[in-house]
Amino acid sequence: MSTKMKAAVLHAPRDVRVDDVDVPSISDPNDVLIKVEMSAICGTDLHPYEGRIEIEGGVVLGHEFLGTVVDAGEAVGLVEPGDRAVASCVVNCGHCWTCRRGDPGRCVGSRIFGLGIALGDLAGAQAEYVVVPNADLTLRKLPEEIRSSDEDLLFVGDIMTTGYEAVRRAIQPGDVVAIVGAGPVGLCAAMSAIALGASATIVVDKIASRLKEAERLGAIPINADEADPVDVVLELTGWRGANVVIDAVGHESALVSACNLLAAGGTLSVPGVYMEESVNIPFGDLWLKGVKIVTGVANIVNYMDEVIQLTEAGKLSPAGIISHRMGLSEAPEAYRMFEAHEATKIVLDPSR
Repeated sequence: MSTKMKAAVLHAPRDVRVDDVDVPSISDPNDVLIKVEMSAICGTDLHPYEGRIEIEGGVVLGHEFLGTVVDAGEAVGLVEPGDRAVASCVVNCGHCWTCRRGDPGRCVGSRIFGLGIALGDLAGAQAEYVVVPNADLTLRKLPEEIRSSDEDLLFVGDIMTTGYEAVRRAIQPGDVVAIVGAGPVGLCAAMSAIALGASATIVVDKIASRLKEAERLGAIPINADEADPVDVVLELTGWRGANVVIDAVGHESALVSACNLLAAGGTLSVPGVYMEESVNIPFGDLWLKGVKIVTGVANIVNYMDEVIQLTEAGKLSPAGIISHRMGLSEAPEAYRMFEAHEATKIVLDPSR
């Protein structure tokens, strides 16, 4: 194996280059080295790309990936060289107070691939190889004979499971679910709502191609440029509002829109990423309605197994949202396209 590899490296905001960097090696008995077969650009990657998260230059990007184990530390028991696996985008410690309570999203030692020193100093996976710490918790071995596809299972480590948890932590059978934002997480939430028993799933956005995809999945699309989402949701629900509303955007305007769609006693679920210290929302209205609000980093490792099973059963099919398949060598253009909303989801092939 060569000592150098290709990787998508962020040098400054909107300055991604494909560089030759050292192939990483395992340094802890719980580590695994993965040969990356595919990775994806996520909306969270846009935070450092656009400068909304300040990270040091020279960071290898990417946290959504699957591949083959090529080396494993002596303490790793669930995978071995030759196994194919998908990784959680977040590495949790597994033994702190919040992890022991089944809430790893609040783990004090959480680290995220490809987001610099401030978020754990883990090199990302938009590269030919990546080291995965705490592998027995972070990785899931793929079935030897998968019934879905690699592209479906690629998203188990982030957007599919993020969208799934956003719905699962809030839904009761028969609920009306409204999702603000038809990006990748919003579309995955729509799939999940349908799979988990929503009586109606509504998706709000302004981009026609994304709304068309939501409709293909079985959701009711609302173009916010053409109709008032509040009026449409109230009419569809007998003037009650939606039982569950999901902000899958991570922007104040989307959050306010989500608040306005809620029924009394409903749940506001916020998987969207917020970097702001504060936002303005109609809190008095939420208080009067008795709304429950659930937020935070997704508990990815808690739900990866469920998502794999539902994907293998054909209940979830996130590969359908992929709009572009590009080589790792095209990463600078891929980031430009993704930021410009010219692509719904881009998968990168490290062999190209």
